[in-house]
Amino acid sequence: MADDEDKPKKHTLDSLFAVYCNFQVIPTDIENEVFDSILLSQLDAWLEQAKLMPNPITRTQTGLIYMRYKKWRLEYEDFLEVLNSLASDNDILIDDMKQVMIDAGIPNGADVVIAVK
Repeated sequence: MADDEDKPKKHTLDSLFAVYCNFQVIPTDIENEVFDSILLSQLDAWLEQAKLMPNPITRTQTGLIYMRYKKWRLEYEDFLEVLNSLASDNDILIDDMKQVMIDAGIPNGADVVIAVK
């Protein structure tokens, strides 16, 4: 039997969420800070890479939904609610949308390597 550890690991929605949370972050005074919540610009970048933006999802839609939360960064649970709203508003099955986002992979131009456990 083949060893499962020899097979390449695949990203999940939550592992990619962690990657996008730390993508294109402006350096701060705090070195090696790791974020576990996502900015609107990072969400939009992910949707663009997944070819879900600008059609059928628009920046206006993501902005309006994101602003309901009244905070700069959204945690994973809030992110899932945003995805559900976007899927519902655009007649997309949520499972299909999540799979497209997983298939999009890590951000283009990302210079970080994230180990998937």
